[in-house]
Amino acid sequence: MTNKTKGFILAMLSSCTFGMIPLFSMPCLNAGMDTISVITFRYGLGCLAMLAIMLFQRLSIKISFQEAWRIFILALFNNLGAFTLIYGYKFMDSGAATTIQFSYPVFTCIIMMMFFNERLTLRTATAIVLAVVGVGCLSGFSPGHTNISWLGVFIELMAGLTYAIYLVLVPTLKVRNIESSKLTFYVFLLSTLQLLAVTPLSGGLMTPTQPHVLVNLLMLGLIPTAISNFTLILGLKKLGSTLTSILGALEPLTAMVIGVFVFSEKFTLIIGLGFIAIITSVLLLILHKEAAPAPAQD
Repeated sequence: MTNKTKGFILAMLSSCTFGMIPLFSMPCLNAGMDTISVITFRYGLGCLAMLAIMLFQRLSIKISFQEAWRIFILALFNNLGAFTLIYGYKFMDSGAATTIQFSYPVFTCIIMMMFFNERLTLRTATAIVLAVVGVGCLSGFSPGHTNISWLGVFIELMAGLTYAIYLVLVPTLKVRNIESSKLTFYVFLLSTLQLLAVTPLSGGLMTPTQPHVLVNLLMLGLIPTAISNFTLILGLKKLGSTLTSILGALEPLTAMVIGVFVFSEKFTLIIGLGFIAIITSVLLLILHKEAAPAPAQD
């Protein structure tokens, strides 16, 4: 298996697990927890999961000061992206919110073209268009849909922009030589510390009092946090920012499958068209035999 093929698999695994965020976060929000508390527990528990992985791998936890401040910046954008994504659920449906947050592949391509002289190919542009159209179909957008919160739209656009910046920073900041599980651990650790520093602004950290909330927080910290971010960093190192971000189209696709089979949501023609559009977008990227060298291996 080539380095690039591994990158595709890791990036797709990351986006699929990342798509489970509403599945575990919404029950916590509905139980009365505020957004900052949910995200704090998410990254705190994810941090413990990554620490267990590091202990299993017998990795040293030592990092330099230069590495620490770079990871601090990554953690900041990681927090901004996570907060705006979940906070936007208060102002609009999660499907529509996911659609707008998916603007991050477009933001990523624009950033890479503006600051890194990356060329936008016709195939990549077509994949982006298909992915955005597919996500729009899955989220229920239609010509007659007018009940949209513009504040929610702005918040989710910020979620897309900050996540795009995070995707670009991971391979461009000088942290590529840090082992992936260690880098993920420190992103979660510093994210948690940053969140704990601002919890007094929201009235303090809220702790779970109901068993089902605790279970959902544990699953939130493990699946769409530890697993998704760990595979994301591996995928970024092997595949690069642009392709990894576009493969994030599987995130809303995962949410759709969960909605149909777990919550008995309707599978309409529009949803079917969205499914086909996203699969086509992903296949365009996977089947593209690009001659450019892949990023350095981990």
